[in-house]
Amino acid sequence: MSLKSFLFPAIYSALLIIATSITFYGGHTQHINKVSIIGWLLIIPFCVFAMLYSKKVNYNNTIGGKDAVKEGLKFIIFSTIVLVIFQAIFFELDFKVYKINFIQTYGLELAKAQVKNGNLKITEAQLPDLIKQEIAQVTLFKECTSIVFKNMFLGTITSIITAVTLRAKF
Repeated sequence: MSLKSFLFPAIYSALLIIATSITFYGGHTQHINKVSIIGWLLIIPFCVFAMLYSKKVNYNNTIGGKDAVKEGLKFIIFSTIVLVIFQAIFFELDFKVYKINFIQTYGLELAKAQVKNGNLKITEAQLPDLIKQEIAQVTLFKECTSIVFKNMFLGTITSIITAVTLRAKF
């Protein structure tokens, strides 16, 4: 992978990191899920452009399907590594505390409402135990694993579809 090939995953990762930081530290935490979903979906065009760029620059516009998929997966792996490093730092600095606070406040209110509506089959006396279980599941491993699996899933599908499209004779 040439040094220029790192350009697309670096730009993608930087945009996602900046958007997440602005949303979280700018006081717009109610939109953090929207930013995550949009950022996850942006992996598609960035992966496609990275593969097209690699086809043009590294392979003189003639690339095999296997090589095209490899280029797409290189994009996914590099961007995933950068995002996992960011998420580890972000989680340990501020996001873990935010998630725990969110669970203790909004999560508790939501659970109480679901108990009253009959959607949650526990009593209100059991809610503190439920909240403790939810808090215990807030881990760095879970956060990072989430990023890896989401990126690998969407990235692999995108790489394969793009590789097939690149090889098709129109």
